[in-house]
Amino acid sequence: MKPGGVVGVDAAGDLKVSAVPVATGRVDACFRDPLGKAHQVSWLAAAQDVVFEDCPVIRSFPVRYGRRVAPGWWWSSTSGRLVAYGSGVMRTQLMLLDRDPAVVALACRPVELVWREDGKVVSHAPQLMARLQAGSGLLLDCAGRIGSSARLAERARVVAAAAEAVGWGLDP
Repeated sequence: MKPGGVVGVDAAGDLKVSAVPVATGRVDACFRDPLGKAHQVSWLAAAQDVVFEDCPVIRSFPVRYGRRVAPGWWWSSTSGRLVAYGSGVMRTQLMLLDRDPAVVALACRPVELVWREDGKVVSHAPQLMARLQAGSGLLLDCAGRIGSSARLAERARVVAAAAEAVGWGLDP
């Protein structure tokens, strides 16, 4: 991938790449501590100090009536507790991560990244977070059959740069 990362999807469904670098020092992390108190601190500091897998969900999934799969809970043998999911694709991803020996903890939307772009405040809460044996993390967004939207791909550019800045990974 070129420096700058993904910024959108063209008409053919291919990802477009931006040459503009992302200022990861200006990305904040919003999360709730285990007692439910909200915090907003620099992402670079939070990724090193906060145990996100112990944080509750920052934004819950809406119930959409008439859909085949509603939000629910997956019992994670890795984490030893229930982990929320918002779709069938996300539930499947949780199942796969739960069986991966490199994963030591799982969490659903424990953090929301916030930054400014073109004078507007933009935020994105990756759907899943996995803590790996090495201590690093993995942020995941679970796209369905249609794939990532242009809006999600735009935000993935910043989230990927923020994750990379702290030695984490992003699986869009």
